[in-house]
Amino acid sequence: MKKLILIGFAATGKTSVGMLLAQKLGVRFVDMDQLIQDETGLTVEKIFAQHGETFFRQLEEAKLQQLTPITDAVIACGGGSVLSCAFAPLAATGKVVWLTASAATVKNRLTRGRPLFDGKTERQLQRYIELREPLYRQYADVTICTDTLSVEQVANLLTSE
Repeated sequence: MKKLILIGFAATGKTSVGMLLAQKLGVRFVDMDQLIQDETGLTVEKIFAQHGETFFRQLEEAKLQQLTPITDAVIACGGGSVLSCAFAPLAATGKVVWLTASAATVKNRLTRGRPLFDGKTERQLQRYIELREPLYRQYADVTICTDTLSVEQVANLLTSE
């Protein structure tokens, strides 16, 4: 095991699957959004509200660069991480797993505190997903649709490979 990098849109299961997967594999789990929150002392929602998306993306880029050299880890990337030029070097250091879900599933799973997506309609979410999809596809070594799978089922699929 070197490194598994989980990518995908918000609410596709990156954090939940990543935590369980790391436990099953006996490696550390790293959640990029949590690292940013720990470092700034602010939630992602507050970072967006107080400093804007551009500032958040700069923090995200710095984290991508810091995570590139680590090994033996499962990393849950932020949904927009693939937008950064720093994502490609990270992706080259591990197996990239793209977790997908339909816009309807994402809307049902979304909790408040997602600044870009709070209050969005299913159609609006679908548009965001479609905009990022080519980048997710470009980097993905493995793709798993999480619409009808439990966290346990997704983790089991990834440990059986």
